[in-house]
Amino acid sequence: MRSVKFLEKLQYEKRMNDTEVAAYLKISKSAVSQYKSGNRIMDDETCLGIALGLGINPMEIVGAACIDRAEKTGQKSLWEVFMSRMAATASALLLCFSVNLLLTLEKAEAAPVLAYSHVVDGENFILC
Repeated sequence: MRSVKFLEKLQYEKRMNDTEVAAYLKISKSAVSQYKSGNRIMDDETCLGIALGLGINPMEIVGAACIDRAEKTGQKSLWEVFMSRMAATASALLLCFSVNLLLTLEKAEAAPVLAYSHVVDGENFILC
């Protein structure tokens, strides 16, 4: 179960047992046990609570839970395609950001930007 990994990560990072995580997520302890055993799939509210606790994008957990639901019923889910595309997009953005960071001039090399005012039709504008 993909979504259970997030629940276990929350428990590990927050150092909580099943009772404490149940109270944190405002669910029953038996629900936590059922999630872990695979007898039950997390609802969106629980996924959101876990995402808030981990400080991550909720779509990761919601998507994982949707994939789990589809697998449990023996179906394929479009969430698998969406999640792989989302991961590819995130990787591409990270690569672009890294390249941009490496190619950006250092402060000493950058040209200074001076602000000056300009009057148009009697109105004063500040141009940067």
